[in-house]
Amino acid sequence: MKQLLVVMMSFLLSTPLMAKCPKNINYGDIPFEKNSSYFSGKYTQKLKKLVTETQQGDGYLLLEFPVYKGQTDKKLREYDMWLANRRIDRVKHYLTQSAFSQPIVTRILTASDNDTRSVSLHWCTQTVPQTIMASTADKQSNIDSITSPK
Repeated sequence: MKQLLVVMMSFLLSTPLMAKCPKNINYGDIPFEKNSSYFSGKYTQKLKKLVTETQQGDGYLLLEFPVYKGQTDKKLREYDMWLANRRIDRVKHYLTQSAFSQPIVTRILTASDNDTRSVSLHWCTQTVPQTIMASTADKQSNIDSITSPK
């Protein structure tokens, strides 16, 4: 059985923990069109490369999405957060369907100075921080899908 550790964005926002990734390999960005949560098929090669190159390594994948802080309308801010989550979920879904078995940590950066629409892919060459793993076990009932990788 293929297992995947998925640490949901809501978990990260509900605790003061932040994933640190001091030793990382940047696999680039997956861009999205305006108001869309679907990425172009031409970026699947980038994701396939990430899956292939990281399957045997120790570490975890950090997915980051910056949300532009310049939005002042409450409804639009809520929409931006919803869309950010959908975009991250699309990337995670693709990786899950591609048999990616390493842990995934997501982070939404809510104070970006740039209005970008890309999910950044960082392979962190260290193990998942123990504080995240311990808190994950405590909050497992609040998270949709958490299992230990093989």
